[in-house]
Amino acid sequence: MQIPRFFIDSESYNENSSGALIDDPKVVHQISRVLRLGIGAPVILLNGKGDLFHCRIENQDRDSVALFIERKESQSLEEASELTVAMPLIKPSRFEWALEKLTELGATTIIPLVTQRTVQKPDGEDGKKKDGKNRNVKQQRWESIVREAAEQSERFAIPKVVAPQNFNDYLNDILLAKDSVSGKEDLHYIFAERNECPHLSMHLSKEKTARGLAKNISLCFGPEGGFTDAELLRAAETSLTFATLGKLILRSETAAVAAAAIVSAMRDLKEI
Repeated sequence: MQIPRFFIDSESYNENSSGALIDDPKVVHQISRVLRLGIGAPVILLNGKGDLFHCRIENQDRDSVALFIERKESQSLEEASELTVAMPLIKPSRFEWALEKLTELGATTIIPLVTQRTVQKPDGEDGKKKDGKNRNVKQQRWESIVREAAEQSERFAIPKVVAPQNFNDYLNDILLAKDSVSGKEDLHYIFAERNECPHLSMHLSKEKTARGLAKNISLCFGPEGGFTDAELLRAAETSLTFATLGKLILRSETAAVAAAAIVSAMRDLKEI
């Protein structure tokens, strides 16, 4: 039986006293009402910083769940591989599906991309409301989706879903990263349909060394109408590597998930 996992903030646990207290109403409801976990039931808590705590429920009431921390595991997130996926703002249901699947496939940062042909607009630009804390309501939903997917797929950390970013700003950030010592080894791919270029798997096969693939890999996808010629020219000037996923034309969310799966598989292979 899979042990339930929940991400918590640092204020919810105390390693010195081997105790943790969950008072988030949604998590309490999930534990008590949905999963119906009782005293002594095992639960795994994660702080999103690479620490995992094996716990057992000690006490619970309507508003909180108290747990005893039995042991701790740690994973160095600094040494972990990074996978950034920049995909266009598309129909909400399809974008959210991609968020879930990209989380399951190991994406560490997801960038909602605004290009010349992007139809969907970020909140604030299309009349959508924001909540009282002035936070983007849509982005709160995105964060909830990746959080639940990270728990389900047994990840140590939750992927970052950043605020929607203009394509030119995305390229400028890559340029800045390339100027750093560590950034020179990063791999940045862009996918444009009907372009004559090697398959992503061929690129990765050539790049893979005895130490494996580069720590940081980014994948960039255009909207249904594709990138404009000017955007592709700018991407080439930024030294992004053009790649394909085959002869078939894929939807943006399908392409993003397929490419992430290839990167994940290539990283897992010890030999090519």
